[in-house]
Amino acid sequence: MQNTLEKFGSFGAIIAAAACPICFPKLALLGALFGFGVLAPYETAFFFGAQILVVIAVIGHAISYTKHQNKILLSLTVLSAILLFVSLYAFVSEILSYIAFAGLIAATIWLILENRRCQSCN
Repeated sequence: MQNTLEKFGSFGAIIAAAACPICFPKLALLGALFGFGVLAPYETAFFFGAQILVVIAVIGHAISYTKHQNKILLSLTVLSAILLFVSLYAFVSEILSYIAFAGLIAATIWLILENRRCQSCN
């Protein structure tokens, strides 16, 4: 379960953000390409859902930290999550939001590679 929790949280947050055309317009363009434009009436729910999924991603990475002991990976995840919430509520910066999402994606990809490396060690 812990291997899927951080992936679900990170990628789910990106998909939920892509369904929010007003909150994340550049991600909404990508979402419209895949047909998420029909979800625009539910934008508020997806906005809060994206935030919940970011928290789930942080929890998943924290659980994975107990296995890998990689402080840099956990720090990247936590800093990305903090940056996202700061960009949404303190500075209201779209650019910082995208940087935060990119950090979450990078951390999740890094964790996937870390899991594969650990499997080859065993």
